[in-house]
Amino acid sequence: MTILTSRSGKLHIGPDHPVVLISDQLRIGPQWDEASADAVLEHMAALARRAVSAGLDMVDLMVTGPATDEGATLVTDLLPRLAVAVHDSVGCAISLDSRHPAALRAALTALRPYKVLINSVTAEADVLTALLPLAAEFDAAIIGMPIGNRHGLPKDVQGRMREAEVILEQAAAYGIPSEDVVMDAICLAPSAEPGSMAVSLETLRRFRDELGVATTLGISNAGYGMPEPFHITLAYLLSAMPWGLDSALVNPRTPLLIETVRAGDFLTHRDPYGKRYLQHYRATQRL
Repeated sequence: MTILTSRSGKLHIGPDHPVVLISDQLRIGPQWDEASADAVLEHMAALARRAVSAGLDMVDLMVTGPATDEGATLVTDLLPRLAVAVHDSVGCAISLDSRHPAALRAALTALRPYKVLINSVTAEADVLTALLPLAAEFDAAIIGMPIGNRHGLPKDVQGRMREAEVILEQAAAYGIPSEDVVMDAICLAPSAEPGSMAVSLETLRRFRDELGVATTLGISNAGYGMPEPFHITLAYLLSAMPWGLDSALVNPRTPLLIETVRAGDFLTHRDPYGKRYLQHYRATQRL
């Protein structure tokens, strides 16, 4: 089980706890510049407030810039400002989705003393060398993406298991325990990769049963290329829960997302006596 911390307290990701829902909507693309930074930060904080008000548990923050030295400098400046602005606004746990070591270091420093998540750490040697020392230094947890140097993204369960084992072995070498690794079983769009959901579900099961790690999926990919994609992503999410899904990156605008996941947590005993289900019901009845 992975435990993150924030101003709101501890957040548990793992078996016997409710499925953690992470907003995947806080993305800042390369079009921004320093002149627009304050407005961008205000907009991102508003998105975070809406996500948490809807019932999501945490947010994933991504900042990208032009592929230049200047772009890297801009990202290094903006990511910690974004992390602080969002945390100050909503107080929830934070995931930092960046491959820029300098930007991550700045954001991790700004968020101290809280324990945050670094997303996404692949099995590629250069990524492990760049990001694992930061995770160890700042006592951060990581999301492991089973994508490697040699085979890229494995399309089969065994390949994903091998890459996941590489991440866990390298993390352990840096003193990062398996409890601080959330492994992504990888959600591909079935419209482009027919049959891929079965591979992802079996990967979830084996991550849980054989590696003993907490799990996640980027669920929003599921509906790509299809009409009414929200229906497909929600169906994918519900299908994955019994296979060992502990957390998911989701779009908070998905209709019935919170109600349905809360119901699933109740039925699978992740939410004994339906406390969170009832809490959400009472909160929405007052609106």
